[in-house]
Parts: sequence; C-alpha cells; structure tokens
Amino acid sequence: MIFVVGPTASGKTALSIKLAKLFNGEIVCADSQTVRREMNIGTAKPTQLEMEGVRHHLLDIIDPYEEFSLHSFQQLANEAIEDMLARAKLPIVVGGTGLYVDALYFDFELPKIEQSKNGHEFESLSVDELQQKIKSTGLELPENDKNPRHLINVLLRSGALGKQNKPADGTLIIGLKPERSVLIDRINARVDVMFDSGFVEEVKGIVSKYGRPPRNFDGIGYRIVMRYLDGEVTLEEARELFKIADRQYAKRQMSWFKRNSNIEWFETPEKALEHLKTMN
Repeated sequence: MIFVVGPTASGKTALSIKLAKLFNGEIVCADSQTVRREMNIGTAKPTQLEMEGVRHHLLDIIDPYEEFSLHSFQQLANEAIEDMLARAKLPIVVGGTGLYVDALYFDFELPKIEQSKNGHEFESLSVDELQQKIKSTGLELPENDKNPRHLINVLLRSGALGKQNKPADGTLIIGLKPERSVLIDRINARVDVMFDSGFVEEVKGIVSKYGRPPRNFDGIGYRIVMRYLDGEVTLEEARELFKIADRQYAKRQMSWFKRNSNIEWFETPEKALEHLKTMN
C-alpha cells in the first residue's frame, strides 16, 4: 500500500489521484469528515470531476451527525483494501485524520468496548464536560484532548489503548509538507472558495434536513457557520474564523504525523510524484 498524509490543503487529493492512475490503484479516504454525506463544500470533498474516474472508498457512507467509530472505519477500510488486492489494485490510503491513518498503517488491534457502554450517553456533553468526566474517573486524556470523538472513545474503552503492530512489508508512507507561508495561503484561498461556492447554503440545507448539529459535532467550518446563522458573528467574521481554525487544525495534524518517523516528507506533490515514479 501507499499512504499519503499531511495537513489540510497540502495537495493530498490531487497527488493520490495521480498515483492511482500511475500504479493502477484505488483510494481509501482516511478522513473523519468526508465519510459524511452532504458535507461536501466544507470538507473539501473531491468532486466526481476531480476524481477523474478513480474509484474512492469510504466517501459519503454515513449521515452528517451519525456516530462513526474508529473500529467502524478500520473494519470498512480493511474490507475495501482486501477487495482491491483481490482485484490486483494498489490501495492508496489518503487523508489527514491521523488516528484513521495510524489504525491502518500500524494495523491497530483496538480494545473492545464494554457491552454496557453506549456512546449516546456522552453525545450531549461538551468538550469541557467530557474532559472532566475522564479526569473524575481517573483516566488519562487523549493526545488530542479537544476532539470529542477521541474523548468519548476514552470513556467507552475505559482508557484501554489496544495494540499497535509493525507496518506491513512493502508499505510506503509519504507526507506533504509545504512551506508554512504557502500552506497558509492555500488554506485561506480554499476557505474563500468554499464561501463563494455556497458553503453557507450547504449548512442551511443540512440543518433543514437533519436539525442542528449536536454539541460534540467536530466539523470545524460547520460549527462556525452555525454561529453566523445564529447571528453571533458576521459573514466576514465567520470566514476569517474558519481560516484561523483551519490553520490551527493543520498545526495539530503536523504535530500528530511528526511522531511517525517512517514518513518521507516532500515539499510539493510534484516532488513526491517524481520520487515515486523512480520506484515504479
């Protein structure tokens, strides 16, 4: 397999599509937001035109607010990968959700969730309330202690971490890390395109169909647009807040991926592509 990782707006999607064409591959999307139907603009989900006929797996498989565990992702992704290998297709895992990537790359053996525990009992709690509940039970906070999904998982698994294995032989993992100024410009430009392409209308449509998002909903831009719809901020303020939040998210992503010393980093998709062509 080939893994393509990196922060938001680094060029992962375009690179993975080129790699799929070059190596007769298909793509597994390791992204905690693009799995959700109807969340298209605000997640920078690739369009049919952008996919260029390359098959993508794990896009649009759950409703916007539906619960989706790491275990569910790992199971569905592995099923897709086994199917690809059976058809002599190269699996290309691409995404910026570090936990999803690690679950596949290191073949996580996840701890079982007690039958008596149900995630629904925690869904109405805020991040602060989830953190306090973890501390009060004597458990350790996860590395990303601002992500409600990670916090809920700690509670469901009673702090058990599971087992991390070695990557499979022949597995490559490459990362895209543009210069900071370049990445900031790309993030800012992409947010502008989102708002100009109807992002606010997308959020209105989701709210009209599914209701308001739950308190622990972790769709960054969607929470911010809700603040605009509620009259808390202006449209321009919402746009700028999204840019700031996305830049902060990119920083957290890089902090996560830096822990994996196997990642070979490239400044641009072009340099990564040229490197992989030499290995063909």
